[in-house]
Amino acid sequence: MIGRLSAGLMLAFLTFLMAAPADADGVDKRRHTHRHRHAHYHLQLPPERHVIEVVDHRGFFIINGAAFTPLAPKCWHWVAGDRIKFLAGEMHGFCAAALIYNASRRQTCEMRCG
Repeated sequence: MIGRLSAGLMLAFLTFLMAAPADADGVDKRRHTHRHRHAHYHLQLPPERHVIEVVDHRGFFIINGAAFTPLAPKCWHWVAGDRIKFLAGEMHGFCAAALIYNASRRQTCEMRCG
């Protein structure tokens, strides 16, 4: 009886050792992995061609990553995407005031920087 039990345990142990994972048969298989690919677009506008990037509901515009606040009510209706040109002031917001011409609406507006 002990012989049969030890033979059965030995058989189970050998079966366990001989069983290998399904992909360990020595054949190289290319696994299909889902890789997310992102296209990176770098939009660079020509010099002196700028647009209003964001119109915030609190009353300021984002132009070149800087905040500008319009001083006249006629400029509050400008929208994102309008082409603009800086007539005075610094385009990155390092100024006290800027004079901006909106080419899309043909209006000039004075804005507070920052």
